[in-house]
Amino acid sequence: MKLTRLRVEQLRRFRQPLELQGFDAGLNILAGPNEAGKSTLVRAIRAAFFERHKSSMVEDLRPWGEGSSAAPRVEIDFELDGQPHQLVKSFLGKKRCTLRVGTRQLDGTEAEDHLAQLFGFGFAPKGASKPEHWGIPGLLWVEQGTGQELDVRHARDHLHDALQDGVGDQAGALAATGGDALLDDLRAQRSLLLTGTGKPRADYEAAAKAIDQHQAELQTLDTQIAHYRQQVDQLATWRAQHAQEAADRPWDALDLQLQVALAQQQTLKADQQQLATDRARLAELEQTRQLLAQQLAALDRQQADAAARTQALAAADAQRATASAAVAAAQQQADAAQARAQVARTQCREARQQAARAGLIEQVEAARADAERQAQALARADDAQARCSALRARIAAQPAITEPQLLQLRKLERTLGDAALRRQAVATRLAYQLPGGQRIGLTSRGAEHALQGQGEQLLDAPATLHLEGGGQLHITPGGQDLAKLAAAHQQAQDALQHALAALVLADLAEAETRLAACNALKADLQLAEQALAIVAPHGIDHLRAAVDTARSRAQAAQDAVSRLPLAADARPLPLPEAEAAQQAADQAEQAALAALATARQHDAAAQSRHDAAQREQQAAHAALADPAHAQRRTQAQQQLLATGAEHQAVDARAAQASAALQSARPDIVAQDIARLQRSVDALQRAHRQRHEDILVLQTSLQQAGAQGLEEERAAVAGQHARAQRRCEELRRRAAALDLLCRKLEARRQATLARLQAPLQQRLQHYLPLLLPGATVQMDAQLAPGLLTRPATSGATESGQVADLSFGAREQLGLISRFAYADLLQQAGRPTLLILDDALVHSDSARLAQMKRVLFDAAQRHQVLLFTCHPESWRDMGVAVRALQEGN
Repeated sequence: MKLTRLRVEQLRRFRQPLELQGFDAGLNILAGPNEAGKSTLVRAIRAAFFERHKSSMVEDLRPWGEGSSAAPRVEIDFELDGQPHQLVKSFLGKKRCTLRVGTRQLDGTEAEDHLAQLFGFGFAPKGASKPEHWGIPGLLWVEQGTGQELDVRHARDHLHDALQDGVGDQAGALAATGGDALLDDLRAQRSLLLTGTGKPRADYEAAAKAIDQHQAELQTLDTQIAHYRQQVDQLATWRAQHAQEAADRPWDALDLQLQVALAQQQTLKADQQQLATDRARLAELEQTRQLLAQQLAALDRQQADAAARTQALAAADAQRATASAAVAAAQQQADAAQARAQVARTQCREARQQAARAGLIEQVEAARADAERQAQALARADDAQARCSALRARIAAQPAITEPQLLQLRKLERTLGDAALRRQAVATRLAYQLPGGQRIGLTSRGAEHALQGQGEQLLDAPATLHLEGGGQLHITPGGQDLAKLAAAHQQAQDALQHALAALVLADLAEAETRLAACNALKADLQLAEQALAIVAPHGIDHLRAAVDTARSRAQAAQDAVSRLPLAADARPLPLPEAEAAQQAADQAEQAALAALATARQHDAAAQSRHDAAQREQQAAHAALADPAHAQRRTQAQQQLLATGAEHQAVDARAAQASAALQSARPDIVAQDIARLQRSVDALQRAHRQRHEDILVLQTSLQQAGAQGLEEERAAVAGQHARAQRRCEELRRRAAALDLLCRKLEARRQATLARLQAPLQQRLQHYLPLLLPGATVQMDAQLAPGLLTRPATSGATESGQVADLSFGAREQLGLISRFAYADLLQQAGRPTLLILDDALVHSDSARLAQMKRVLFDAAQRHQVLLFTCHPESWRDMGVAVRALQEGN
């Protein structure tokens, strides 16, 4: 196929007709910037072939802003098998389709169906055309940004048709879609019975489970039947055993042995009680013997104790004499220490009185001196207060003026001076010099002045000079502001005079003098007040009270001195020495008194011990002299002998009884009783339990016989046999389907290998130009699958094409399309390759390699390459046709 002309009108951006002619049979490069209409032309070609002319789903072809009258139109001229074809199709506003094939013309749907049959694509039954309808053109016509996407499914049947020429019809049919449908149907049937791993499923699995369930039920029934038969035998055995036990009564012999053992146990209990009584009596006798022995020992200790009491009394008498002598010596020492302490106390008292007299005398002198100072301070304070009163009177008598008032007067005087200077600056200056005795009268502002001698006069108001002889000179000062200045000067002068009069002042100098005098008086008053504060910080009344207090304190100290008695000794000891002597004497007195108290305590204790020893000695001798003492000794000795004899007899009887009990073994007899009792109970209980078990088993057998276990087993056995037959049928079917699928799959793989050989050969024709040494395996869908290429380490590496980068997938996608085109061309199918902005994601090295691939493919196919990078395709050996923006 060779495209020769393309014309579009009222289609998207091409409102006006755009026609392209002179297409080369090989590579054609159409370049233009973005929005120049490259993709619009590709969309126009696809719409002319893929869309029905009556379709309402092509609104995207309408130019922007156009109304419903727009009729997008596409005209395509092409040659196929040497015969010219012309396709004219318009949409929307004018829905028409015409196909001229040589001299023959097809219109409408007939023309569209002829093209679909010719190029190998289909139409959507309803709505817009979709990729699954595009067939071979959809595989070879690459839209912008889809070069990396290679979906061969929708063109697979056409590729199979092209490949069938190289293999048999049967093999081709097997590898084609029809063969896939058959294999898929068989796989679906197999999947109804087997899982992917070959395990049963669905009906097959249910049949196998039914067999297992029936087998379990048969096993359960067999177990129940066997158990039933075993229970019948068991019932006969239990009935025989029960009858034999009822006749033999084996528990009666054991019960007789139990009664004998119980009687023996009663006899042993009586012996044990007697032995316990004898042992208790032995304990009582032993206790009595011990008490009698203790009584005799106590009587012997009384005689020894009397001798010891006599010796203790002699020792206590000696200790009493020693303690009495110690008390007498301690009494003498205490009396001497008390006398010395009394003398020291007297001397210390006189020393304290003398020290107090001296202190009071010092207080009198200090109080008198303080009273004198306070009186002098009071006198100075009275003088300072009198001076303050006089200064306050002078300040009050003098007219007051303050610093702000003086500042205001100074400001008024400066204002008056400024006004006078301004007035003088504009006033008329009248200078005169008159001979002696000559006078001139001057009248100004209603006042008359006499001018004589020499001088000058400033005139700021109209004035009249009266000349001698009757003449007059009228002088009118010039200047427009003279009156205002005169008024301002007068106003300032009046304000100053008013302020001076309010303060009873003649002028500013008097104000300065009065303020200075007032400030001086205030300074003197402040100094006087400071002097008063220094002399009497708390006031004169407080100072006067302090003088009275000092005088009272001096009189009180003098009265205290008068009340103190005079010392007996003309030269008493100093107070520290007297106090030290008193402290030493007191300590000696306390020590002597303590020693005396200790001696008296020892004497009292010795006397107490002597009295106690005397009483104990008398009591001990009185007890020995009592006739009852000898009688108690005799009685105790006789009772001790009788108790010993009884103890010996009871002890012998208890030893004999203990030996007899030990020989009889009461514990073993008790064990025999327990053993025999349990044995009797066990035999009787077992006999009763066997009777109950017979009744229960008999009832159970009656119920089991009513259930019909044998009939139920026969029914389940029939179900089991039917389930086995059904499972075997499904097993054979599943095995047959599995075998058939494996056989067909193996045959299909072999056929696909033969079908893929031409395609693999064409793909390997292009692949070394891009990836030297690389190979690509085609999958079952005739799409590139596994890529194997040399690695940088020298070995090879493999991976899926889908895992490559975007650019690499686009490059391999274009190579695969070129291989498909070669295969289709060999089968006599029309081929046209359209590449819209392809290979924009390739680096410079890969792009150079792909150019070689593209140029080689263009030797066999017509290729329309649309690009916005014309500078990248100038080395392709063909002219780059430009699409001007705005066409």
